[in-house]
Amino acid sequence: MDDAIIEADSVSKSFSLGKNKSIDILKDISFTAYSNEFLSIIGPSGSGKSTLLKCVSGLLEPTTGLVKVNALNPYLLSPAKIAKMRRTEIGFIFQSYNLVPALPVLENIVLPLRLSGKKISNSKVEVLLNSMNFSADLGSFVNTLSGGEQQKVAIARVLVTNAKIIFADEPTGAVDESSKELIFNILRKLADNGACVVMVTHDIDLASKTDRALILKDGKLVKVLNKPDTTGLLEMIEKG
Repeated sequence: MDDAIIEADSVSKSFSLGKNKSIDILKDISFTAYSNEFLSIIGPSGSGKSTLLKCVSGLLEPTTGLVKVNALNPYLLSPAKIAKMRRTEIGFIFQSYNLVPALPVLENIVLPLRLSGKKISNSKVEVLLNSMNFSADLGSFVNTLSGGEQQKVAIARVLVTNAKIIFADEPTGAVDESSKELIFNILRKLADNGACVVMVTHDIDLASKTDRALILKDGKLVKVLNKPDTTGLLEMIEKG
């Protein structure tokens, strides 16, 4: 591990339910993630995993606490600067894909490059999709694809930017076993080559192959496991 890339200091997040009522989703979470590290966030459904990922990536401002990405608080940046950070430094693989239905596969993938004025290489896109066993035509509209194929397009859209910070929310949730392994290995290689990868997953087997695992329960960080294994993860999740 090298430099601190993501810092969360006492991060809490509440949502208003109206009439002076609120619900606490995250409660006083602190951790640091580094370049050259693959970090997983794991825990039961409703434990706050996706909310934490959004808070530390600059998508959802915490109610209290401090977040830094590359030593900058994204919530203090101007809209132009945070937009630039998202285009050039950060990649976010959404669980809901966030694709543009009106655009075909190729244009969905290269959209961040177009917005940044970067060179577009169709052959690079094809190589990337082939590495994930993508079988649809690049001219197909994304709403005609299966969930698994849409997920691969969403992943390729992030990877083609060469971002050094990757946030991935259940990136293998909709794909088959062989594709799951391929996608995980791509993310693993990115971390090994210097990126900081933070992945939310419910898959204990995948979490066991990451460098560290943050275990959440009821919005709290209950344990951080270095070099996690399936036995240790299961014990901690069941123990809570």
